[in-house]
Amino acid sequence: MVLDKNSQEPLYAQLIRVIKDAIQNGRYKPGDQIPTESELSKMYGVSRITVRKTIEELCVQGYLIKRQGKGTFVEAPKIYRKVEKDNNVSFSESCRANGRKPSSHVISCCTVEAEEWQMEFFRLECSRTLYHIERILSADELPVIYEHIYFPVDRFPEFQVQKLEGGSMFRLLEEEYHVEGSKKVRSTVEVRSVPQAVAGYLRMNVGEPVMILKSYMSDDRENPLYISYEIIVGSRYSLSI
Repeated sequence: MVLDKNSQEPLYAQLIRVIKDAIQNGRYKPGDQIPTESELSKMYGVSRITVRKTIEELCVQGYLIKRQGKGTFVEAPKIYRKVEKDNNVSFSESCRANGRKPSSHVISCCTVEAEEWQMEFFRLECSRTLYHIERILSADELPVIYEHIYFPVDRFPEFQVQKLEGGSMFRLLEEEYHVEGSKKVRSTVEVRSVPQAVAGYLRMNVGEPVMILKSYMSDDRENPLYISYEIIVGSRYSLSI
């Protein structure tokens, strides 16, 4: 498509509209890398200054994101999720409510010795062994969360982690172990830089900001169930606390 250089509409504004249309029509999908400044300049017959101004504005509007040393990528619309004290909504539920398809992938599962803060929540006295699961939560196959899950081995001694692949923790506990999670939750949120070991899984650059959501989950009888430690791509997620 050639831009109309005789139009009163600035070229960068025309190019913004063209790229937005390409994103909304699915030509460029969330997570896709768009052409370089040089390539866009040749494609639309405009200067690189015009292209640069276009990209900067689309980044401000949340359509694109620049990744240092990698290029410019289409940013997915943010997922809105409630993590309120008396009305907690799971990642899977929030994805579906936002018209997105949730998925998960287990990275690892092992047993660890509980730390003091974990023992206090789980009310542990004798056995201090916890399952520690690491997994990626994605929306439309775009990674959004790197999650750590902790819960006592004694409560689920034969936990089958393979059944968590692709699914929801809440649903697994309900269907396989007949344990219903409470809608009440105690959570804390802070902002940090993404850890190097996690950046690649989330398709981020080392040093980019992430939200850290630590949640203490209970069952419907208010017994401690599990601890979730989520490393969240802030540009892809919005929380109501």
